[in-house]
Amino acid sequence: MESLNLTHCTQILLNDHLNSSVQQQRQVVGATNLSTPIDVEFFYVDSINSSYKFYNRCQELLKDAKDILDSKEILSSSCDIGFRESYGAIHGYLALCICIIGSITNLLNVIILTRKEMINSTNTILTGLAVVDLMILVEYIGFAYSYVRGKENFVHSYSHAAYVLFHAHFTQIAHTISICLAITLAVWRYIAICTPHLNLILCTLPRSRLAVALAYTISILITLPNCFLYSIRATISQSDNRTQYFVMLSESTEAHVTFRRCYLPVYGFLIKLLPCVLLSFFILKIIRAMNIAKERKANLFKMSSTPPSNDSENAVARKIPHMEKLTEKTTRMLLAVLFMFLVVELPQSVLTLLTALHGDQFFEKCYMEWGDLMDLMALINSAANFFLYYIMSQQFRLTMGRMVVIKESEPPAPSQRPNETAVSTLV
Repeated sequence: MESLNLTHCTQILLNDHLNSSVQQQRQVVGATNLSTPIDVEFFYVDSINSSYKFYNRCQELLKDAKDILDSKEILSSSCDIGFRESYGAIHGYLALCICIIGSITNLLNVIILTRKEMINSTNTILTGLAVVDLMILVEYIGFAYSYVRGKENFVHSYSHAAYVLFHAHFTQIAHTISICLAITLAVWRYIAICTPHLNLILCTLPRSRLAVALAYTISILITLPNCFLYSIRATISQSDNRTQYFVMLSESTEAHVTFRRCYLPVYGFLIKLLPCVLLSFFILKIIRAMNIAKERKANLFKMSSTPPSNDSENAVARKIPHMEKLTEKTTRMLLAVLFMFLVVELPQSVLTLLTALHGDQFFEKCYMEWGDLMDLMALINSAANFFLYYIMSQQFRLTMGRMVVIKESEPPAPSQRPNETAVSTLV
């Protein structure tokens, strides 16, 4: 359809040029004193040559436009391999299981991380992440249920269309909050590892609570324009003449084509791709800082040959490696959380940006083809943090054990003294 429109526009442009050229030639011939028939012949030959040059140029432009359209069609058709139809039959059941299990595990995360002995700046960010993951999983249960029910009448009802619209906006806001909290966590760990002298000043408990509040607030504000892009629109079914409701681009969005073409690529880059780039940067920086610290510690052990002079120095010498080991374990666990988040978000950010650049055809053929699988990966990411904490954090396991098994002989957990500042980054 687009190639036909281009051909039609080119033909109109060429006819207009030829007609205007003939009229100009007639006027020039009438106004010019051409003495011989040979002069008139050369004049018309030159005019015809210029017209053919313009025609060839139009054909080249038309060929380039067709090549662009063909490349988009090839890119879109290469994604359509039938995966959505084969996987869609089991997506609802898998998503429901993950949502139910993930809701329970994230609820446990919130309970454990808010225990008195677990409250610190890093765990505050992880608590905010657990809350938004819990909201994502609970909200997706209704959407997964529609997959289980299949193609029944309620799928195209107004109530279901309203829920799909709410699901789209809510999911976008929640994922943006997760991205902001992941970047905040990366910055927090970067400061603790790369600039430890600033950790006690910048990474305090009040600042972490402020960072979580800002992540929630800013995410809602920057995703607010999306609420005006889509709306519920009614169509009449040709098969049974019934009214069906779908979530589509709003009439105002379709009317402002320039705004849509400019906003969607910028949104896809700023909200999706740029956070992945920032996460990659901080992850690489943290890994590099850990390797440098490990090499420096190895060199210090080689250079140190004087044994501790008394018991107090010996205790300090034993305590420092123990704390370094705990810090390294915590950093590895947080890197695992960030890396898993990056693996899930990066493919989705690339597809979102390509959809904004290539339009609706790419969205229908490519994004929708792999959309269910990306949703499942995002759900797994939201549900898996509990298992990472349990496997990689001894303090998390001990705190959970105190909650599950009540030991009468166990003394109460030591609380933080008032004059201490909560800046620990141990989970």
